[in-house]
Amino acid sequence: MQSLDLSMMPTNDTAIIFEDKMMVMDNLGNTQKANPDEVNSFMNRFPLKLSSSCMLIVIKGEVKFSVNFRDFVAGDNTCAIISAGTIVEHVAVDDEAKLIFLSFSHKELPSTASIRQSNVHRLYALQVVLLHLLPVQVELMKTTHHMLRVILTDTAFNEKKEQAAFNCINLLGSIIEQGTSNQPEVSSKTSRKDEIVAHFLQCVHDNYREHRDLGFYADQLCLSLKYMSHVVYEQTGRHPSRWIKDYVILDAKTMLRSGRYTVQQVADELNFPNQSFFGKYFKEAVGISPKKWK
Repeated sequence: MQSLDLSMMPTNDTAIIFEDKMMVMDNLGNTQKANPDEVNSFMNRFPLKLSSSCMLIVIKGEVKFSVNFRDFVAGDNTCAIISAGTIVEHVAVDDEAKLIFLSFSHKELPSTASIRQSNVHRLYALQVVLLHLLPVQVELMKTTHHMLRVILTDTAFNEKKEQAAFNCINLLGSIIEQGTSNQPEVSSKTSRKDEIVAHFLQCVHDNYREHRDLGFYADQLCLSLKYMSHVVYEQTGRHPSRWIKDYVILDAKTMLRSGRYTVQQVADELNFPNQSFFGKYFKEAVGISPKKWK
């Protein structure tokens, strides 16, 4: 699987990579526009599976991106938290956008747990949380981000660098936690149907490579196939088979685009009986053969 990891990040002075634990990048002091060739080279790698949790803080401008079949737009004073394991299909950044981007390989923000209790995030597991921040919160995040950059680059912090850096991360998490108070109120109660959808999506995420039959998922949820299908469609607007197919196809697209797998290898990875069966499945969903997509 082609993954977006720290080794793929730019190595210019806007990005700081600390071992394999975190990456910090911004364009706040950059007055020059990005080199189109560099941008195109990076964009051509999509779709990509994120191997780390990411945080995008858009201070000004607009960033459009697609994650796990859904389109998102982050505008002024917006913080987007994107979980590890998601697949990003494309990203478009406004020429005038000012933003901060952080990536965490082995440690996610500790205080995002309560954010994930929102109905939207619970129903669409492993996707995106978008939070609108107050101007004062954005300024606090900019200041904390600056402190983090200093800690990661100043030799004075060498002995306690990791501890100091994660103290900054905790502070960012606290600011984000406060940001949840700016969001529209969400019911703290979880309905039975919410729970069914959440369990179904998690089960699909864990098993879609081995199991594409709906009966397997109904058995896992201890529900009748008819009732499970009704609830998932009612709550998400998608039939369960569509959810499963989208996971399979997005994985297939990612592996094919990476150039690291043959069509036969992709079919094997996704547990299709043979390449021909996989080809028909892929073409039915995408409209072209796996070879043409590759």
